[in-house]
Amino acid sequence: MDTSLWMARDLLTVTPDTPVTLATKRMAERRVRHLLVVSPDDATKLLGLVSSHDLYLAADPGIHPLSPRALDREQHTIGEVMTPRPFSIPSNTSIAAAARILRDKKFGCLPVVDRGVLVGVLTEHDILRAFLSMSGADQPGYEVTCVVNEDDNVLDSMNVLATQRGLRLTSAAVFDHDGKRYGVVHFVGKQSDAFVESLWRSGHKILRVQASEAAGLPRPVPAPTR
Repeated sequence: MDTSLWMARDLLTVTPDTPVTLATKRMAERRVRHLLVVSPDDATKLLGLVSSHDLYLAADPGIHPLSPRALDREQHTIGEVMTPRPFSIPSNTSIAAAARILRDKKFGCLPVVDRGVLVGVLTEHDILRAFLSMSGADQPGYEVTCVVNEDDNVLDSMNVLATQRGLRLTSAAVFDHDGKRYGVVHFVGKQSDAFVESLWRSGHKILRVQASEAAGLPRPVPAPTR
């Protein structure tokens, strides 16, 4: 999955000569935490990046950037507080690679630039949207957590049980933690008590079955008591 599928294209931009107070107000109105700073002569030429944290640092000590006291006085311009020549990625960067950059460099967003032209921005929120969509976790169905042993066919077995009940496997992740190997599998489809029952009685070490709806919080599904 490329970044181009998930990045925001409706960009909030300012020029270096924009007053910090005005930029802060625009960020609050749009409820965003980052501003892209572009050239006054070319709105597709990226010059810098400003975060909400930068704007708080630019305010006088003890004064909230959006308080009447702050807005009534002249302050710095964006050009004085921005990060010049920010790290950017091309739009064909994979979502996984972009997520690693955000994690490793502790960035909150990544401007997306193709051949010198600003085309979008990818934020932590966009990464979360992509993860939920690709895993199937935001669709009706089930998330199953289990222990995976070397000689175990638990993933194949669960897929067979799901297919029998009209559910479809959308993602499966296997990871090691504290000397054990775990699997987290998402199945999408109409919820089925028979499927859940067959999971708990499959003989595999099922740790949790969690049902999810198209909207609302997921809910754990307990093991049968009989």
